[in-house]
Amino acid sequence: MKTVQLSELERQALLKDREAFSVEYNGKLIGYYYPVVNQKDVERAAEEMDEIMEQVLAETGLTEEEFVTAFLSADEKSCA
Repeated sequence: MKTVQLSELERQALLKDREAFSVEYNGKLIGYYYPVVNQKDVERAAEEMDEIMEQVLAETGLTEEEFVTAFLSADEKSCA
């Protein structure tokens, strides 16, 4: 997977490349971009991800905000 700076996102990635990549802003990872190849597959994957997230929140007792905070905190520690 390649990395693209946010300032070059549209020009470099969305307009000409059709591969997945990570997005950084000020040297920090802010997300991933996966081009849509098959809309039905994307919708199915999003539904599965929602179900998994609901299960994780139910099992941990965390709110979505608490989960995101913990996830980002763990990511920052792993990058240090």
